[in-house]
Amino acid sequence: MIEGYIIAIYHSMKQRLIIFIFFLFLSIISFGQSAKFIKVYFLYGSKPANGHRYHEDPYFGGKHGGHVSIGIDTSIVGFTNNNGFHIFARKKSIKGIYKVKGLTEFRKDSSTFKYTTFEIPLADSQYVKLKKIINNYLYVQTPYDYAFIGMRCTSAAYDLLSQIGIFKIRSKWGNIFSNFYPKKLRNKMFKIAKEYNYKVYSQPGRPSRKWEND
Repeated sequence: MIEGYIIAIYHSMKQRLIIFIFFLFLSIISFGQSAKFIKVYFLYGSKPANGHRYHEDPYFGGKHGGHVSIGIDTSIVGFTNNNGFHIFARKKSIKGIYKVKGLTEFRKDSSTFKYTTFEIPLADSQYVKLKKIINNYLYVQTPYDYAFIGMRCTSAAYDLLSQIGIFKIRSKWGNIFSNFYPKKLRNKMFKIAKEYNYKVYSQPGRPSRKWEND
């Protein structure tokens, strides 16, 4: 009878050990698979504040200007002009280019600017697709011209986000006119951030400039 009791304890301990090892293995797998996400960076439009007009430059677009870029891994990617821009988009001699900057450099360059940053979690399929699109835009072919009446940083950011399902896909001109400057897309981002509980970070800009408000 004592031997049977000892055997029962042995089997119970063996089962517990197997269960412990199983859950330990699952936790190791989960730890190894870090969450994937992107960040959408909105630089606010601005103009020199009163009393600072002689040492602060007027930026393109003024308080309706600014910039939008996408952060993935340790890279910041954005669409900008290359040696000027066109008033209307062209198919030849395009002025648009996607540029990439390292996260450390970006943080240093933007430390005194007003920014709002949205952090969006991604599924593996979204992450892989976005990386493929960005690499193609950066190193194979710029997809569109940079033009005042055409694709610029905001509509280009919407293009990337819509291709991975963050926003609905719109026609080219539908995208251009509904995202004509950063605030239009930023308002959309605030809305979906509230709906899906995305993280939002804010950074104030230096007081020598008068920054756009939300």
